[in-house]
Amino acid sequence: MILSRDFTENVLKFKTGYLDFRSRDDGLRFEEERRRHEAEVKRILDRENLDRLDESGLLTLANNLYAFIWWTRKEYLVDYWIKGSGGLDKLRHYLNELLYSDRNLAERFDEFRRNVKGVGVAMITEMLTYFNPREYCIWNRRVKEALLKLGLTQAATFGVSRLTGREYSSIIGVLKEVASLLKDPKKLLNPDLLDVDYFLYYVLTIAEEESRQVVEEPFEHDDIINMLLNIGRGLGFDALREVTLAAGARVDVVWLAKIGNLGELRYVFEVHMKGSIDSLLLNLMRASQDSTVQKVVAVANEEELEKIRKEASTLKMLSDKLVFWNIREVIKVNELIEELMGIIQMLGLTKL
Repeated sequence: MILSRDFTENVLKFKTGYLDFRSRDDGLRFEEERRRHEAEVKRILDRENLDRLDESGLLTLANNLYAFIWWTRKEYLVDYWIKGSGGLDKLRHYLNELLYSDRNLAERFDEFRRNVKGVGVAMITEMLTYFNPREYCIWNRRVKEALLKLGLTQAATFGVSRLTGREYSSIIGVLKEVASLLKDPKKLLNPDLLDVDYFLYYVLTIAEEESRQVVEEPFEHDDIINMLLNIGRGLGFDALREVTLAAGARVDVVWLAKIGNLGELRYVFEVHMKGSIDSLLLNLMRASQDSTVQKVVAVANEEELEKIRKEASTLKMLSDKLVFWNIREVIKVNELIEELMGIIQMLGLTKL
């Protein structure tokens, strides 16, 4: 596929902003996370490990794919993949053929899709990209929308969920050309197709957000708490405010889920606007000691989050459970949740 001049110029127009974003703290963290997923997926799908792949390995694979980020019971997925392949031995066989066969990609891709039920295009292409980002690319709705935004009109002809192996090979060819356009002697010497996916994510989300240049409405502590409650309830959690946990910590918001024999799972949020960080971290440390707490979340603006990260970096007790959420993202997610719930209510699928 020959890239149009307009498409090439648009890629180059976004290139500088993308490279600058990659060098910032939030960009570096996102890149590090994706490369951790790459290393883990490569380990699982290594030829020797693949011969011993079991349910535990498949669960780890699912946990490393963004395609399933919203699935809470990934064990169901693993069971579905195994049954959809006709058993674990056959699933291993089809994975071996997909990853290690000498046949061309189009044949391998189509055969895997035909024989392994419950595994869609987004999952297969993400898995392949982590396995070998020099040769494979991610294909999903976000990637298609980004390419259309850049002016690749041919992308409209490719389906998202009904992609064929031949079409996938064609898309890989296009994104390899994009990779060559993104090369930079100082900031990105040899980009792969995971870097290209990161670029397309930037084009579709970060660049658009940065270009708005809207003066943000000032929000109070309680406003953000109410948004967290709204988001939690919209996602199906029991969301509570000012909860005292068994460890003696009184926290701003708790999302609670009751999951069968597992009992209760909790996600704890502390909102920080300004002032002492010590008390916030102490509260989160106490909360993290509750065995039902899966994650503790510090919610603040980017400037305050950087301070919290530095203070928390020496606290090993929090290393596995502490995550950070920018208030700007909370506001955006809350708007999306309210829009979603409004549509659901208009359809009559929920009762007020």
